[in-house]
Amino acid sequence: MDRQRIETFLDRFTEIASGATTVGLLAVADRAGLLTNLASSQGGRASAIAEQAGLEERYVLEILSGLAAAEVVEYDPSTQEFHLPIEHALFLADDTSPYFMGGWLDMIPAVMSQLEGVATAVVHGGGVGFEEFGSSMIRAIDRGNAPSQRVFLTGRWLPAVPGLVDRLQRGIRVADIGCGAGTAAILMAEAYPSSQVTGFDVSGDSIAVARSRGGSLPNLEFHGYAVDEVPTHPPFDLITTFDVIHDLPYPLAGLSRIHAALADDGAYLMMEPEASSDLEDNLHPRGALLYGISALHCMTQSLAVGGAGLGAAWGRQTAERYATDAGFSSFERLEEISNRFSAFYLLRR
Repeated sequence: MDRQRIETFLDRFTEIASGATTVGLLAVADRAGLLTNLASSQGGRASAIAEQAGLEERYVLEILSGLAAAEVVEYDPSTQEFHLPIEHALFLADDTSPYFMGGWLDMIPAVMSQLEGVATAVVHGGGVGFEEFGSSMIRAIDRGNAPSQRVFLTGRWLPAVPGLVDRLQRGIRVADIGCGAGTAAILMAEAYPSSQVTGFDVSGDSIAVARSRGGSLPNLEFHGYAVDEVPTHPPFDLITTFDVIHDLPYPLAGLSRIHAALADDGAYLMMEPEASSDLEDNLHPRGALLYGISALHCMTQSLAVGGAGLGAAWGRQTAERYATDAGFSSFERLEEISNRFSAFYLLRR
């Protein structure tokens, strides 16, 4: 037995465990309002921060101490003051920032709450259904996707499709499939009032949130339809899916339905996790995160209804093969859209 490998893995496991507890501390700080308070202030001693935020000092001190050890906040031993750097606040406390990662502070606790169910499925088959993750997962997905959608959807992503913005401004039929809480559909309806935008999602709870947000827009509607219920006539000129296809119970059938619902001269913009279909290309921290969230949510909620369990790390190669099998004549990665976590593909009939 190699003693050095034991010591090395001990250090690695400590990093893994401390990462998990740090997410827990961040989740608590997020829910208590501590992160937004730190972002809007100059920091200070734990007692002053607790008083300003209206929080219990003992908790604040322990949480800030853990976040300082994790290099999330800065600590000055000479003054005993804590400070959240503005660069870190972009990820933790500013939901207008494209770097905002607050959704993970909902998503990771949500998936951890269902570990027993996933473990049971590992032994006996099946999975944990989407609805079992509760409303916190709807919030997590929206908080995870909405910030970048608000910043980039109409300014960068849609303009990357040649001629699309002109068509949207003149007026076309748009479908956002797997719309969740409706952020992307609402943004498109607001930006292009001559276009008719329809959001579809199988989750009734998500559709209820979407309708409450976008109900006043005359060119927007939402329907609680699964992908195989999306109408094919009249066809849609633009179809979008944002982190949806890998979650579907039957992704190839879903893509085939999208193909059938797309106009002959239409465009399908598909966003999926940035990954290779080959494991050896994903052996890095982002790959570990992707496989983890896939096993604990994306894959299991597909298997729960007897689906394929494609998983989040299906990758470009498999995506292109599925697109071809679904009938699409072209599959193009939009390289001009730079995103560390997501890949954007343009598909045409």
